[in-house]
Amino acid sequence: MKFGLLYNTDYYPEVHGSASHYYGDILEETQFAEELGYHAVWFGEHHYSGYSFGAPPVIAMAAASRTKRIKVGTGVSLIPLNHPLRLAEEYAMLDVLSEGRLEYGIGRGFLNYSYQLFGVNPDESHARYREGTDLIVKAWTSNGPFSFQGEFWRLADYSFFPKPLQKPYPPIFASGAITPESYEWAGQCGHHLGTAFFIPAPEMVKANIALYHDALRKHGHDPATHEVAGVYQMYCGDSWEEAREHGGVHALQYYRFFEALDRRSVHTSAAYERYKRGVGFSQYNYEELDAMRVLLIGEPEALIERVRWSQEFYGATYLILEVAQGGEPHSYVMRSLERFAKYVMPAFS
Repeated sequence: MKFGLLYNTDYYPEVHGSASHYYGDILEETQFAEELGYHAVWFGEHHYSGYSFGAPPVIAMAAASRTKRIKVGTGVSLIPLNHPLRLAEEYAMLDVLSEGRLEYGIGRGFLNYSYQLFGVNPDESHARYREGTDLIVKAWTSNGPFSFQGEFWRLADYSFFPKPLQKPYPPIFASGAITPESYEWAGQCGHHLGTAFFIPAPEMVKANIALYHDALRKHGHDPATHEVAGVYQMYCGDSWEEAREHGGVHALQYYRFFEALDRRSVHTSAAYERYKRGVGFSQYNYEELDAMRVLLIGEPEALIERVRWSQEFYGATYLILEVAQGGEPHSYVMRSLERFAKYVMPAFS
């Protein structure tokens, strides 16, 4: 089992201070995570309301420059909102400058408002996502000039530079959450899977992972060589009560922030789809979410049991731990990272 961190954070100036202080804390946590033996640190992409990062390759490069071993990645790079060649160039350069440490998580995003900001029709998100990914892979793998004729992007006699250091290209983690087709497409392409174990519908997620594995096999890919990475909110405490007070409270605050974005119907339609399927967070209290095993918050013994359960239930090979959300203080994050590395990770080494 691999353990990485994901920063999809919500910014609170009264807690985090200036932007430079806020980013400085995140980079200090990244350096500490490398010392503690975490596998990777990923950075999300959003373009609204102080949520996540508008330019994830920039902070990922800052993290790479302060570290030597830890992988740097995206959770996720929003392909439909960007020109694929720009993404191919930025992330290939990140792979080169980090000496081959990129893990490239990709997805469509969920805020329709971001599509409005960039003038992209959200009804085209699936098609742009798939075509854009194909173009990125072609740019990374083509020897010499190449052409591409798609629905959204066309180019002829194009030479790409720089090539990524990892061959044939950096590992791609294609995201899947609620839509079964996203899991199937990830398997068809032979990408690794990045999904969300925090969704309060574990049986649905498990069924979708089975679709991913079926698609891998049908298209000639070996599931044993492909990662199933799942995201959890994580806080490792001294006791259940301390974890609930110092981690659970901030996870719930993040959920409130997250769903407040959804409730602005002018900005997004994702909430409507989630609530139709009964997977909205606000339908449940903390104890109910904990009982559903969609949180990784508790004392070390409880977290060890839950990680083992995720291996057996989901077939998880890689856990991506969301930290520093909901205005959680930097000191709490550092303590939690240390406890998890000291008491939980050795059980899976």
